[in-house]
Amino acid sequence: MKSCPKCKSNMIIDIVYGFPSEELAEDANNNRVQLGGCCVGGDDPKFKCKSCGKEFGGSDDNSYDWVR
Repeated sequence: MKSCPKCKSNMIIDIVYGFPSEELAEDANNNRVQLGGCCVGGDDPKFKCKSCGKEFGGSDDNSYDWVR
């Protein structure tokens, strides 16, 4: 299970990139995923902590190398 590198919470959601479908938009409205936008870069974060708001897991984040 993933945990936040800042606050150690396990309340982590995925950050999803690209144009959202209706189902994905509903998941975002229900705080099950975070929409990351339509433009995707190489160092974009992959996860967001629901407790403290920290975004992490991008290519410059060494704390979660196992995710890639």
